[in-house]
Amino acid sequence: MADLSSYWPKSVAHLGEPYYDGVSEKVVIAETSDAPFNGYKGVRKLATALIPLQQVEEILSARGGIGWEVKSWGPCPCVESGRSYDTSFWIEGRKEIKGERFQTVINTWSYHNQEVLLPDNVMLMAYGLVPRYLSDGIVCWDDPSAPTYDVLWVRSRIDYGRKTVRPLAQITMRRDYLEDYCSLKRCAAVAVYYEERYSSDDETFAEILKGQEGAQFELPGRLLGMAILDPKDTSGSPQFCRVWGCRLILKPACRPITDAKDPVLVWPGDTEPMTYHRASQTWVYGYVSDEVLREYESRPEFSVHPESGGVSYNGWWANSYSHRIGRNHIRVELKKLYEGCPPHVIAHWHRFAVAKEVAEQDRKQHGDRNVAVRAKDVVHAYIGVTRALEALSSNLGAGFTQEDIGSLVAEDLTYSGWWSHPVVKPLTAIAKISSSRDEFLARAVSLFQLLENLKQASLRNLVLKLGIEKDKVHDFGSLKLLATLCQLSHLAAEHGHKLLEDRDSPAPRFLWTLIWGILPPT
Repeated sequence: MADLSSYWPKSVAHLGEPYYDGVSEKVVIAETSDAPFNGYKGVRKLATALIPLQQVEEILSARGGIGWEVKSWGPCPCVESGRSYDTSFWIEGRKEIKGERFQTVINTWSYHNQEVLLPDNVMLMAYGLVPRYLSDGIVCWDDPSAPTYDVLWVRSRIDYGRKTVRPLAQITMRRDYLEDYCSLKRCAAVAVYYEERYSSDDETFAEILKGQEGAQFELPGRLLGMAILDPKDTSGSPQFCRVWGCRLILKPACRPITDAKDPVLVWPGDTEPMTYHRASQTWVYGYVSDEVLREYESRPEFSVHPESGGVSYNGWWANSYSHRIGRNHIRVELKKLYEGCPPHVIAHWHRFAVAKEVAEQDRKQHGDRNVAVRAKDVVHAYIGVTRALEALSSNLGAGFTQEDIGSLVAEDLTYSGWWSHPVVKPLTAIAKISSSRDEFLARAVSLFQLLENLKQASLRNLVLKLGIEKDKVHDFGSLKLLATLCQLSHLAAEHGHKLLEDRDSPAPRFLWTLIWGILPPT
């Protein structure tokens, strides 16, 4: 086997394959790991270099490859007095070209038994990314303008002193943002790496080494080292190989973030693609399933107007010219959608598009009793009950306010919107007719959580003031206390008595006892 230009030992054969599969949304741009790969134990260290487009091919084919470490003058740099400290990070180029260096999107350093791996600050700043801190030391960087979550996923710190934890640091980045940044820099993204693996099942070792204990080969784009070690020292895997090399991640074809354009989409019922220009000159409606709202309902940064189906995001964008139709659909004014929303939002709404006839059939079959109408009725009914109980409390001299009785205040909901209270928001979430058992139960829970705002102490006081003996309602919770008040009122009206004025007379007190046949104590 004289020509080794395409040769890969079995344990590192994956390094000869394309780095990026062309499908995944995320790309690993940095990694330090000692996890086995394909069953072969070893170590991987990887970073990303920015190679000028005109140099990519010669760098990828350079014999022996280029540097694989991110270098800097630090930590604890030795700088003579009077000299300026160079704060840049770089990756060394080809050995035969003195002083050749390449930019990197990764900053890293080691100190004692700690290693730190971080994305470059300039790249973060270029897109205005902001950090979101998760558990286990993970930081996600989001683009708030979209918003786009997890543009970068970063586990940045390794503590080699903690022997019980496998050292692992990794940075992944959305491919579209990486391509956009590479395009801005007029560079290709190239993975530079060092990887070593141990094996025992590679028949090519003996043929390549030809009796030598070890050898090193300068090959196109990489430096390959191979050796046969003592099996006792390698847990029965004496074949050792290591590779310093570089692999193409991507060459930018466009600027998908900086030059984001409205998607070319054909809406149901239309005959040609809708564009911003065409939308601005026509009065066309689009129809979507209200499933479109599911992405926004669980995130507090979005404001969903349940009655219209409109969505806004922190002043960045809004789709406010919409109207619910039928039980499960929303009519959208496309002119305002294209004017007020970024391309990815338009594309999201289009994914749930339906023909106008589908929405009209929904309205014909179910009317306009959508989830917002139903939720509003529930909230207003709840407010009506607590307002009546406030009046009852005033007449009984108890002095409880609506907030004392049921937490929610009618004036506050009128001011901020009946749907705005945290306990009310779950009631406005979309409700599919074909809901699963778990989805149905979750909605039942959200309804009950509204009733949990009834305050037991206030209701118990009202029941006692109406003449019910304390031991009769000793174990009652808020719902049974409310039911008791309702039944007292109903019985009084049914038998021609007044709930307040006649509560101490013999006849109504006899009627009160009828409750225990209807609602026995627990």
